[in-house]
Amino acid sequence: FTHLEAYSPVAVMVEDGAAVTACSSVRLTPQAAEAGLYTQETYRGRGHAADAVRTWAEAIRATGRVPLYSTWWANTASQAVAAKLGAVQYGVDFSVT
Repeated sequence: FTHLEAYSPVAVMVEDGAAVTACSSVRLTPQAAEAGLYTQETYRGRGHAADAVRTWAEAIRATGRVPLYSTWWANTASQAVAAKLGAVQYGVDFSVT
């Protein structure tokens, strides 16, 4: 599990004795961290994603960093998680080619 250190902190939600949601740091700088989130399909819609992101964000803030949550414009499920968390939208459809 040493490879998880690069994604630390990692917040995991457990249901039925198994990890069903994980939120980790996919981009990390001294100032900020961006969340990466995955929930097993059969466990979606149960609030696990918001709980995992909330737990992860608390751990990020404890390091003095700003937690960031991004999503693709068409990922409405992820946007719903962000809304549930009260996230503030600060950018729309930005890409570099």
